[in-house]
Formats: sequence, structure tokens, C-alpha cells
Amino acid sequence: MPEVLDEDILRDLMVRCTSDLSAPPAAAHAAIRRQRRRRLRTRALTVAGTAAAAGIAVGTIASASGNGRTGDVSVAGGTGGTASHGPAIRLTAAQQALFSLSSAAAATPRPSGRYVVQAEKATTIESGSGGSGSEIGPKTSVIDTVTGGGVTYQDITVSGGGGTPAPPGVLNARAGSSPTRAQLDALPTDPSALSATLLAQAKQQEAQAQQQMEQLKKAGKAYPVAIDPLSDDDLVFEQATDLLWEPDLSPQLRSALYKVLADTPGVVVQTGAKDSSGRAATEISRYQAPGKTTVETFEDPATGATLESAWRSPGEFDEDLYLSTTYTNTIPADPYGS
Repeated sequence: MPEVLDEDILRDLMVRCTSDLSAPPAAAHAAIRRQRRRRLRTRALTVAGTAAAAGIAVGTIASASGNGRTGDVSVAGGTGGTASHGPAIRLTAAQQALFSLSSAAAATPRPSGRYVVQAEKATTIESGSGGSGSEIGPKTSVIDTVTGGGVTYQDITVSGGGGTPAPPGVLNARAGSSPTRAQLDALPTDPSALSATLLAQAKQQEAQAQQQMEQLKKAGKAYPVAIDPLSDDDLVFEQATDLLWEPDLSPQLRSALYKVLADTPGVVVQTGAKDSSGRAATEISRYQAPGKTTVETFEDPATGATLESAWRSPGEFDEDLYLSTTYTNTIPADPYGS
């Protein structure tokens, strides 16, 4: 899929550069990751495989995936004393929690309606702000599940921390800005195939970002230093948790994403957590050594839907809190208009 370092990233990096001095590695990591996750939230998914039913019951993992990471294993179980055909093992508490989310997601029907209406707000706390940070006024995104276009209504109020230049109150998204329902449904739901697809997407995006930096260097412009690449496990986790944010996933795809996370090393799961608004949640997190960032996502244990995403790194904390998600067949009016 076409994916480059957009102007926002370059602006963020150039303020840290001169004609003969590149941005420090930490700054490059922070800017690229921050903008990459924002771009991931509005990208079209063009790397897709053939959809297939996952066919894995709660409490089991598919046998011998050969994905080169942890490897999948069979779990003893069944009813009526039937012997297992694989080695008996015990799932970790994290895997049990992730399979519980997988089961909840599989049992939650996808709502009907052409347009997904999702309200959210973002908070950023940076070093030097005295810990006060800034909160960007809520925004409501209306996603057309047929065309991938839509509109975003924004309350452009910025509170605390001095704020940033105000964006337009209404942003129109062209067709293809978000994945369509057809594109999402074309993604594989077999966990091994889905993991491979997510990794291929992420590596393509990383390569294109690096290519853009090389073009800046050849053009004689200030450019960020090369950043340490994320590991395959880092990329799969990041891609899977970003995809979980998509509100219009099929139950089968959302369920499969939790199975991918259950097979990704380094994933930490805390049940009985709460998101920043106080809603009951299961917290999933993983530490990325490049950039020293902990990526967190909070999921509704009853439905498997994402409630909140957060990123913690030295001197910076970013949070996206999802206030509500509804479906409709008509585009609603601007809720923040005067």
C-alpha cells in the first residue's frame, strides 16, 4: 500500500534539524511512531488474503503454524474423556485472557448501518509541560464503510499545556482514506495467515518511510537519522492493536486478532483494569526497545471492542480514548457546530 512519511512527520522532524544536523534518534523515533500510528488509523488495507474461518475454540491454539516466532501448539482438552492428539500444555494467564477476548469478539455481531460514527478525544503529556499536558477537544469521525471516505467533525478547543495551532473544524476524507468493509472482510481470519499479512504490511510501510528519508538526504535537505528497526514481534503487535481500533471489523477478524496477540511474545495482559474514563477493561501492552515505548490498548471484556489506546515513552504520553461507537444509514450533523 502506498505509505510515505507525510508532511506532518517532516515538519515535526525539521524543527529538530539544521542544514548540517540531523534530529537525535529519540526525536526521530517519537515523530515517526506518532505520525505512523495516526496514518495507520486512516489507511486503506490493500494487502489482503483469502478470508477463512479461524476454526479454533477458546482455550486452544492452532497446531504448528511455522511462523518463526513462538510457534503454535495444541492444547489438551475436549469433552467426554476424548484424548488429545497434541502434547498437553497449560495456557499462560495472558493467553487465557486473550482467548476470552477472542471468544467475546466472535460472539458479538457486527451492527448494521453504512456509516460508523465514532467519537473520541486525545490527550498528550510531554516533558517540560510540568505534567499538565494538553487535551484536544473531542472529534467525531463518520466512516463510510462502502467507499472508505467520510467526514470528521472536530471540537478544536485545546486545553492545558499551551495547545497547538487549531485544525479545521470539519475535515472531509476522500474515498479510500479508511478501509472499506470489503477490504476488511478480505483479510485472512486464520491467525497464522493474518499474522503474516500484518507483518508484510508493516515491513512495507517501514521500508517506504526509510526510502523517504534517503530521498531527503540525496536532495541535500535536513533529514532524521536512521532509526533502529522494530522487531517482527514489535511490528505484528503494533499492527494488530492498530487494526483492533477499526470499529467495523467482522466478529471473525476481531476474534482472530486476539489469537495473533496470544502467539506474540512479550505481550502483557491485565484483567480487571479500567480505561481512563473508568470503564471496565482488559489491558494489553508490550514494550518496544526502539524508542523505549510501551504500547497499551484497553479492550471491553464483554465485546472485545477497543476502548482506549495509549503510548508511553520517556518524556511523552499519548492517549486516544474512544467515547462511543454507533452505526447509522445517514450522515449525522456536526455535533460541535455553533
